[in-house]
Amino acid sequence: MTQSLIETLDTKTSTLTLSLDSSLYPRDVLYAAAYVFLDRAYVLLDRVETRFVVHIRGKQLLDEPTLRAMTGEFENELLAQALRLRVIKANQRIIESVTTLAIAGAAGGMHEGDAAGGLHDGDDEYDDSTDFLDDPLGISKPWQPKKEEA
Repeated sequence: MTQSLIETLDTKTSTLTLSLDSSLYPRDVLYAAAYVFLDRAYVLLDRVETRFVVHIRGKQLLDEPTLRAMTGEFENELLAQALRLRVIKANQRIIESVTTLAIAGAAGGMHEGDAAGGLHDGDDEYDDSTDFLDDPLGISKPWQPKKEEA
């Protein structure tokens, strides 16, 4: 059996138990899908032999059609998270490059033109000899006035 299966459904306690084939979805996909449901249900994940068992209990009373709809929503979320994981794996190098450039830029390690390979060609405003303590415009002032010494 390769599909999801509703093992139990109890409207009195607003609970349902799903059984999923563990070969269909990686564990990270299951965690991500369960996380999406945390705002409206308590989710307990388990593994029995070759199947994932998902116990879902609504945070409020739910009728049978709502519980069955929640099953479909959970299955759809599993597919969405599986696709998201696949896209991330396919674009891993691009994501790492963009993240590296963003962090380096925020840290002041890169200047405009570094990402394109230029090292400040024709950039007259860039001066590598300035120190962060220099105050060429004289705008640095103390927060409190100095007390006169007697």
